[in-house]
Amino acid sequence: MDKETFYSEHWRKIEPERIQRYEAMFQWREENVRTLQSLALGVGNRVLDYGSGPGFLALGVADIVGTKGSVTGVDINAQFVEDANRRAASYDNVDFHLLRDDAIPLTDVSVDRVVCKNVLEYVPSVERTLTELYRVLEPEGRILVIDSDWGFVLVEPWSMLETRRFFEAAGPAFREPNIGRKLSGLLKKAGFTDVKVEIKARADLTGGGLAVLRNMQSYGDTFGTLPKSESSKLLEVVEEAVATGEYLFCLPQFIVSAVRPK
Repeated sequence: MDKETFYSEHWRKIEPERIQRYEAMFQWREENVRTLQSLALGVGNRVLDYGSGPGFLALGVADIVGTKGSVTGVDINAQFVEDANRRAASYDNVDFHLLRDDAIPLTDVSVDRVVCKNVLEYVPSVERTLTELYRVLEPEGRILVIDSDWGFVLVEPWSMLETRRFFEAAGPAFREPNIGRKLSGLLKKAGFTDVKVEIKARADLTGGGLAVLRNMQSYGDTFGTLPKSESSKLLEVVEEAVATGEYLFCLPQFIVSAVRPK
């Protein structure tokens, strides 16, 4: 793979084991209701899920907006879109589409809510993407962007140096690994108003974050940016820490809401 385009290409082509990990990671959970609270979702809303992945979030949102509302999901991975449409077979108010470039396949001001979860760290141009999201959102419509900031990731019992080396090695997987801290400014620049920022830092103590760490290891392995012997040893240390109760993983999520003005 091309190191310069890997950040997006590794989402277009996903090996089966990663698909399985994402399906486990992206399941709809009741905590999603709290995360989406600033969208003020209700019956009848027309929602765009940008970067809809396997479709679980969109289906959860569809249950909230009901049959009077609608949810459109878009994603660059054909397998995600196919699987999501299959899952949505019993829904009359949900559809998923393959995104082939920056252009969203919706007309201007066609939705009143936009959710974009853990996507903008991977897009070729955040500015172009936000311009498109602004275009399809109607005036006074709400947008919610949720993204990581890998500059704040914690892995116990790794040292700060080990953590930095491990995630820097995975750098080709991200266009902007520190997108979280930049979101509020980028949304304002794109024309959105009433920008609000919340930071959610959930501590994983049971090993759920191992799926993330294994993904990161695979990215480093792809480009040889960290010797596999070193990354494997670091993973072993974490796995042992899970068993002994000394493990902690924390990746803060920036939850940023805004409004398209009149």
